Amino acid sequence: MTKIILLDIDGVLVHPGGYRTALRATMNHFLNLMGLVSFDIFEENLIELEKRGISSEWDMIPLLLASILVDILSRHPIQNLPSNLSSAAMEIGKHLTGYKLSSIEIPLFKLTANQYPAESALQQGCFLSIPIDLRINLLVATRNIHLSETMRLFQHFTLGSEKFAQTYHLPAEIETISLLLAEDKSNINDEIRAKLHQPGIYLSAFTARPSMPPRDVAASYLGYAPEAELALELVDLPDIPLIAFGKLQYLASQRGLDPVTLLKPSPAHALAAIVAAMTGDEWASLQSVGDWYQTGNLKSILSKLPHSFELIVVEDTLGGIRSVQAAGEILQKAGLDIIIHPLGLALRKPAQSAFVQANVEYYENWDSLTIGIGL
Repeated sequence: MTKIILLDIDGVLVHPGGYRTALRATMNHFLNLMGLVSFDIFEENLIELEKRGISSEWDMIPLLLASILVDILSRHPIQNLPSNLSSAAMEIGKHLTGYKLSSIEIPLFKLTANQYPAESALQQGCFLSIPIDLRINLLVATRNIHLSETMRLFQHFTLGSEKFAQTYHLPAEIETISLLLAEDKSNINDEIRAKLHQPGIYLSAFTARPSMPPRDVAASYLGYAPEAELALELVDLPDIPLIAFGKLQYLASQRGLDPVTLLKPSPAHALAAIVAAMTGDEWASLQSVGDWYQTGNLKSILSKLPHSFELIVVEDTLGGIRSVQAAGEILQKAGLDIIIHPLGLALRKPAQSAFVQANVEYYENWDSLTIGIGL
């Protein structure tokens, strides 16, 4: 039977050391402005956020910083804080004496459909002790390079100063190498690659990483960071179809949509990746999904897929699995004969427990996973 395999990047194809290191560097930049010593953010905090469906560092960093600010202001109330994050951090640094950060408590809140997690936290009344203007600047527009200080600094660390300036046409604010290039490591070897390239298997990468626009589209690359493409080059899969944030962002810009509505766990993300795996055409796949999303008509999608196939997704968090399950069910209801096979790849106990709770089969490494699915 034909197999369509969707592969997440971070935690699946790549050990994302670069993103973790960039997150910690961004956090410590603002903590240092407050006069605090560098703090090694607990991995447990990050895994807990991932278990809650918050997997992007663009959301993690504002939520972590907001939680720290709440703790600081509860012990050291400071009046008239600036609305600018860097200015507020420096003002806090003038007043802190004897404060030591020992833990980070991130409040619980529900993820809202069609809204990024940091803004969901704001809308649900989290972090009320932070002045409203500062709170808005920290938690809203987390994907806007001009408005979000945290995103802007994080992109310096991920891309490196030179690539940052080229990508966004903005002057670099700090000097740094690309931590993605320095710290990311491949999770797959030649043997795994050979198994994935067997006849009858159709692959695509399926990620929330920033990326370039769809291949073969004549578009300005301004603001599109090639982070997903760098990962595929690292794992020596540069030619497989890729449906990443930049591709969805481009589709959204052409159709007057908000890209958050297309990003996993939305089924739109998985549907585009499924069609791209089968056809090899990113832009045609995205256009088909855009037609379905705006009209409910699956005709263009169905015309590009076989009647029967096994749909496999390999993920390290549940968001992508939910996207694929929803997409598979849409195609099943349309009459396709599909076996949906969600798989988790989880090295750590907290991630494993999340898969167990969701009744998702998981493996600890690629060797056991390929054996488990008969590759």
